[in-house]
Amino acid sequence: MASLLKAVGNWFRAKKDDAAQKLADPVRDGKFAIEDSEKKISHFTTQIAKLIAETKKIEKQKIAAEEEVTKWLSIAKKAATSGNEEDARSALENKSNAEGKVKTFTAEAEKNEQITKNLRAQLEKARKKVAKAKGDYARLAARSEGAKVRKELAKATSEFNSGDSPLSALDDLSKSVDQDESEAEAWEELTGDSNADLADKYEVGSAEVEDELAALMKGNKK
Repeated sequence: MASLLKAVGNWFRAKKDDAAQKLADPVRDGKFAIEDSEKKISHFTTQIAKLIAETKKIEKQKIAAEEEVTKWLSIAKKAATSGNEEDARSALENKSNAEGKVKTFTAEAEKNEQITKNLRAQLEKARKKVAKAKGDYARLAARSEGAKVRKELAKATSEFNSGDSPLSALDDLSKSVDQDESEAEAWEELTGDSNADLADKYEVGSAEVEDELAALMKGNKK
């Protein structure tokens, strides 16, 4: 029973493989693969663009923070000159906070720039790979179609040279005609009148018969 179930299972697997092979189309699948790759590249490009935009935003925030540092330093100096220690201290604290922002924004911008650089390199590599694949696809698709035409022509030639050729019907007709003619001749021989044939062979005109009869009669009178 187990061997029977295994055999049935293998039969279904074979049918499944045959169906998959019949449904497979390398030219079509290659086209879809390129299209999918181009979609991924488009999405990848969009993500890189968003990262670049974010980096620009951070750089603007860094510039604003640097301006705050300059502003609060100027205020602290004026407060110190005026002898207002409390205002000078508050201004320096704000300056310190602004410097912290500058440091954070600088680190983030540098990190994003490095990531963007790596992603751009990967994007360029992917674009070149897809471009090469498209060139290979066009060449291979043309070769595939050429191979199909050659195969069909070869099959057609083989069929015309075989007994399955449509023209083989003419050969059958020729054999049939030869057979029919041979049978007709045979029947003609079987049903023909041999005496009539002999008479036809030695038939002479009525004038010749009369001349011959006169000669015979004359000879007898002698």
